[in-house]
Amino acid sequence: MELYTRSQAAAMLGITVRKLDEIRAQRLIGYYQSCRGGKVQFSEAHLEKYLQRIEKSPRPAKTSVKRGT
Repeated sequence: MELYTRSQAAAMLGITVRKLDEIRAQRLIGYYQSCRGGKVQFSEAHLEKYLQRIEKSPRPAKTSVKRGT
């Protein structure tokens, strides 16, 4: 299993390290940390689960109604 640093994970998600730290503090993304104050790392599964959580469903297409002329 490959683990990613905070900067690698942030780059993969397209966000800043600061934003990643915020969402991690809010427990919106999983992570590994061997001891308090230790190195924080993320797995691909953590990143994928977070992306699934924030995914928005597309809106249904509007059907155009033609009015008689």
